[in-house]
Amino acid sequence: MGPRKEIQKKRHHDGEGSSRRNEPSHPLASWFNNPQAFETFITKWEKRKFVTPRYITYDFIVEHNYRNLTRIIEQQGFGTLVNMTNAYYPNLVSACTSHLKYSASNEGGYVECYVAGRYRVIPLDAIANLCGLSMEGHRFMGGIHAHESWGPYALQRGLNAIGYNDLIGERQRPSVNKLSTEMRILHYLITYTLLPRGGNHGILQHDDILLMWAMLEGHKICWPFIMVQNMLKLQGRESKAIGYGPIWTRIFEYLTIGLDGYRKVEIGEENCINERTLKKMRRQLEQQGQGVDEVEEEVDRMEQEDQGHQQPQAQATMLDLVQEMRRMNENLQAFQIEIRGQYQSMNTRIGRVERNVRAIHDHLGIHHEDVDEDED
Repeated sequence: MGPRKEIQKKRHHDGEGSSRRNEPSHPLASWFNNPQAFETFITKWEKRKFVTPRYITYDFIVEHNYRNLTRIIEQQGFGTLVNMTNAYYPNLVSACTSHLKYSASNEGGYVECYVAGRYRVIPLDAIANLCGLSMEGHRFMGGIHAHESWGPYALQRGLNAIGYNDLIGERQRPSVNKLSTEMRILHYLITYTLLPRGGNHGILQHDDILLMWAMLEGHKICWPFIMVQNMLKLQGRESKAIGYGPIWTRIFEYLTIGLDGYRKVEIGEENCINERTLKKMRRQLEQQGQGVDEVEEEVDRMEQEDQGHQQPQAQATMLDLVQEMRRMNENLQAFQIEIRGQYQSMNTRIGRVERNVRAIHDHLGIHHEDVDEDED
């Protein structure tokens, strides 16, 4: 019997083939149509923070007589959006936002993304319908800025309009603690729900001020468009938090995507803008030593109601009067700023006319002293 030959086992030469076969497949692998997009999601999107939206009820707004907020919500038409309480699926939202694309069209535009193994096209007006929004209004192209049809706008004028009456320098960051309760709630809705962002929500950014001013002035904004643009900005900013979770849940349901088995985040009472929110505002004011404003008045009233005491009608009437006087003072200050600007412009024009008259006199050989004698 001859010598026994060794039989060599064949080796795999497919890189990580043998080890990768043993790894469990990622539950979201089918949500990407190419390995590069999936790798980008794993390295830059999977562990990003989320902004859980704040919601507000119509009863709360009416109970506290927030007239400007009521008017803004009705004019802008985002009542359904700011009252969304459905759960969201952060991993699915991250996957879709990571490779979302937008294309303009005569019908209003549409977004494209790869969802659960299929390429999907979602019209912008469909998203608007899911959120109870209108496609009417101004579309901000290339960043948020005042439209020319809105009239003159300046940062200080916008601040005065929303109730921030202190003058600010170029590098100063205005705080929301200077605003009334109503305007702070509007700022909450912008930074948590309409244009959600992470970081410090106590700072008034320029975009916040402009949007609040525009809404107070009654300028209609196309919210579906601006929200999609806000989603797209995240693709170039790796540290930014992701938002719009409940909206994506409605989109998934619209696309009939099965959501069982994916991680879900519920929106609970702690995310509601209510009496606890007002009490938190009060504590912030006390910590900064800024005294008592209408926030404290509102909280005192609510605490009395909790104890079974009825707020006198005369006090409510007086509060309305104080709020009206504050609004009149804000309008007066804005008017003074406009008058001051017009006065400076008029002085500039008068100076230009005087220079032109002197030039004509010099050309005609008329001395200014002679002119003065003729006038006498």
